[in-house]
Amino acid sequence: MARTDSEQTSDDSEDLPSLNALAVLGLLATVPMTAYALAEQTQRSLRWVWTASRRALLGEPKRLAERGLVEAVAAEPGSRAGQRWQAAEAGREAIRRWLSTPVSPTGVNSEIALRLIFADQSDLAALKARVAERQAQIQQEIQAGLALLDSLLVDGGPLPQRLHITTATAQLIIEYRLGEHAALTWLADELTRWEDTTTPQPERNRAALIALRERLRKAMDTDA
Repeated sequence: MARTDSEQTSDDSEDLPSLNALAVLGLLATVPMTAYALAEQTQRSLRWVWTASRRALLGEPKRLAERGLVEAVAAEPGSRAGQRWQAAEAGREAIRRWLSTPVSPTGVNSEIALRLIFADQSDLAALKARVAERQAQIQQEIQAGLALLDSLLVDGGPLPQRLHITTATAQLIIEYRLGEHAALTWLADELTRWEDTTTPQPERNRAALIALRERLRKAMDTDA
């Protein structure tokens, strides 16, 4: 399986690159790109599904080239663009091998959820303020999603030959965002019923847990 970026790099050529490297390798297997184009595409697409710094991703092509997984391509005649990179055959094979390995569970790094867990260390006003901030952020993310969908509807985006993949990915991403939007709306409403961050409401809490359990049970029945 692919190594996470916290693991040590191995010289074993049979090992797959890190997931950051595979993300870049996947882009370069789609179409040759300059560093600028890679940065642009990273901002356009990868940021929705993979949280890695732009600097970390842009340093990958040279490291991949050292392993023989990508190769430099001369600029097109008459173009003022700089050197382009593309996946070498060994890189394409690495992508194919990675896509055939089992997928890892989706991790969740939610600061608002982390703050909720420790909310009893502060006051209710602070918690409500942080929830409102995250609600405003998610609204901005939804607006960005709308702009992206509008551009896809105009011309299919920069890679119209991959519109089926772009559409399915957009659906998955937007369902995630709408799920968080609904959860935050629920949480903001729930906090209006709290007296403070330290006092439980046993009867209400138990009823909520029973209802939540029933939702999960129904989801399992649907998937069966």
